[in-house]
Amino acid sequence: MAPEHVSHALAPTGAALVTDGADDGEIERELSEMESDAATLQREGMISEQEAAEKREQVARTRKFFHELPPAERAAIVQRRREIGRQLVERQLSGAAVVKATVRLNHTRLKPLFEQWWPYLNRMSINMQRFGRSTFGAHDQGMVTDWFEKQVGDLEAYVDEQLDVAGGFRERTQAEMVGRGEIVFVPTVTLPSLNIEVEAYSRFSMRLLSLLLKFDRVMDNFDFLVWNGIRDQSDMDEETSRFLRKFHPVGVRGYMTHLRLMTTVRGR
Repeated sequence: MAPEHVSHALAPTGAALVTDGADDGEIERELSEMESDAATLQREGMISEQEAAEKREQVARTRKFFHELPPAERAAIVQRRREIGRQLVERQLSGAAVVKATVRLNHTRLKPLFEQWWPYLNRMSINMQRFGRSTFGAHDQGMVTDWFEKQVGDLEAYVDEQLDVAGGFRERTQAEMVGRGEIVFVPTVTLPSLNIEVEAYSRFSMRLLSLLLKFDRVMDNFDFLVWNGIRDQSDMDEETSRFLRKFHPVGVRGYMTHLRLMTTVRGR
């Protein structure tokens, strides 16, 4: 069974369970985000009122189904979802012009984010080029593309700012500690959470990879601040959670768009 088909087997009556590999609270947040996205997509003319209602019904069925499962089965679904993402990364797409890239993520919290969203966003980006017009029509394809461009542009600005702020603060702090004659610890990650080579199908995909790699560098600076007692780990965790929340809508919308495009691909 191909990964695109397997994803539909994770939830009842066609509801695709979207998760980033985190706990039940994270899954509930994602389901709520899907409900909100259905309303946004309808408002922006990307889906009809009937399609929006169907998506809300799917979310309700998925929520009920998932909450009634034993914990072990919930964990299995979450794990399977990430495995499907890994399968998409490992599969090559015939006829696609690709750029190879090495993805090294030091920090564990970014690994499920990559595995859950990037493979679908990567596939979505090339299918949008190939089948976007026949799926959405020329006007709506432009609206979809513009939305992603804006969201990724905002994320790039946010991550660049975080990297500048965290890096600058680290440099000033280190200089002050040296000036006071204090011991400065410089921690490094010797075993990254992810270190693989991928094939990106578009510039959009490469921009998303760059976002993740840059924020991983932000987290390197967080490690330094925590190790040297400058900031508390809980503060750093909240900064990381803020980035995950900002990335999340792009992942959800990309996954939904991927499914819509795959309907066209399979119909050919």
